[in-house]
Amino acid sequence: MSFLVPWGWAWVAGAVVVALLYFFRRRDREHPVSALFLWERIPPDRASRLERMVARFDLLLLLQLLAVVLFAFALSHPLLRVPRRAGATAIILDASASMAGRSDEALTHARRLAAESSGPWAVVAWADPPWVLVPRTENRNEVLALLGGYGPTLGGRSPLGQALALLPGGFTRTVIITDDPPADPGVEVVALPPRDNLAIVAFSVRPALDGTGYEALVRVRNDTPRYQDVQVAVHAGAGSVLSSRLLPPEGEDLFIFQLGLVPPGLRAELLPADGFPWDNVRYYALDGASTVRVGWVGEEDRYLWAALQAALPAERVAEGPWDLLVAVRTALAAPLAGPVLLVGASSPEAELGAPVPAGPIRGADSLLLRHVVPEGLRADAVHPARLPMDAVVDLWAGSEPALARWEGDDGRRALLALDLTRSNLPVVVDFPILLRNLLMWLLPYRSRPTLIVGEALPLAPGTEVVTPTGRVSEVWVPDRPGLYELVGEGRREVLAVNVPYDESLPAGAAARAGPTGARAVADLVAWPWLALGAFILLVAEWGLALRRGG
Repeated sequence: MSFLVPWGWAWVAGAVVVALLYFFRRRDREHPVSALFLWERIPPDRASRLERMVARFDLLLLLQLLAVVLFAFALSHPLLRVPRRAGATAIILDASASMAGRSDEALTHARRLAAESSGPWAVVAWADPPWVLVPRTENRNEVLALLGGYGPTLGGRSPLGQALALLPGGFTRTVIITDDPPADPGVEVVALPPRDNLAIVAFSVRPALDGTGYEALVRVRNDTPRYQDVQVAVHAGAGSVLSSRLLPPEGEDLFIFQLGLVPPGLRAELLPADGFPWDNVRYYALDGASTVRVGWVGEEDRYLWAALQAALPAERVAEGPWDLLVAVRTALAAPLAGPVLLVGASSPEAELGAPVPAGPIRGADSLLLRHVVPEGLRADAVHPARLPMDAVVDLWAGSEPALARWEGDDGRRALLALDLTRSNLPVVVDFPILLRNLLMWLLPYRSRPTLIVGEALPLAPGTEVVTPTGRVSEVWVPDRPGLYELVGEGRREVLAVNVPYDESLPAGAAARAGPTGARAVADLVAWPWLALGAFILLVAEWGLALRRGG
């Protein structure tokens, strides 16, 4: 220890003044008594001055003397020499999604590194993209203050080289603080201990093998040392399916759910929740409109429209573009592009004749008749149809096709040749079910690429993404997982955004690089703490004096 201002110790002489004032201050006090004659026979106090001085020595004097000594110690500006690592220190703080909820641990290590090194310092947040959290500085207090701006994102990490490229030259020591160390970083690593985690590590939707619905596939991983009774739910619009299973420690399992007609956006949820909840919910989007835009040609039929709305979310639009064209009891002059549902309507691809008496309705071995009982359907008339060569007939009315479908260059087509005004189809429960199966074939969904948090998505002109904070155009960079609506050109579609799947995988082991850099000696200034201690002693002495009555 050394002193920058040795003459500050002269303040200790003030302790003599404090002691003299304390011992020679007047202490005689008057006290009311009941009678004076009781005190007349008491011999006078013959104690010596030394005995009286010793009797007057108490805690108040001790506190005052200690305060004087500490104040003199502070005036001398003592310096404490402590060993620290020499050279410039660069800190790489992992800011990816897996660090969510662990920022306090990371900051503790970063502050310790700043306290144990002599500087200068710089700190880079390692995310995608990385950014400079603390520029190069020799002020330790500035480093500690700017570290408060650290916060993990819900995105992934860029290659380590991009984070290192943000550091200026001249750093002799680089330290990475992460919970997922790179395989061979080549620099010093502070690895946070792995934490228990339950995660959905895969979520996808595909058409069912029978062609009448969809399957949701959810893979769950148990990165805990215990068996876990997990529950997985897939939410598809207003409906949900649920399954539970017992997973072994560090094990995975695949959940398969059978779904019927699905909306463009789906959500998979895992219970129980854990310390990293962002991978307990995953989202998936299909390439299709959230609400089907229906163009209507021909006669009105409120029963048919009600059955369509019961089969899927639909809205009527007067002008294109539309997702589905419905032609009712009319004749189309030319083929139209896109899916078309012909209900008693003729087209150049399939011309209808005048209605004839319908025979008994029977069904073919078709997936479109799933959950439909053809024998319960009745019709008095059917339109004879000249169908394309590749048409598939699903329903027959006697010897005439009642329901047929085909796919051409312009899109998929379905023809219902029965006369609905002379049948029981509009009033039976099987009608919306039949339409649902038919629309699933007419409007097949395709998988849409899933976005990850932090991934930039260029938007087409006139297209916007609806977010909780407002609408975004041109370029959208999501910062939270979820289902978002894409609006533009008369269509509304769904986008799915997830936390990167890599952030849910167990961390790999990495060899720790040994400490680098030489040792140095740093001087710690102690006078502010000594002055604070002297002030605290004076406050304590003042409070004790008040308690004794001044």
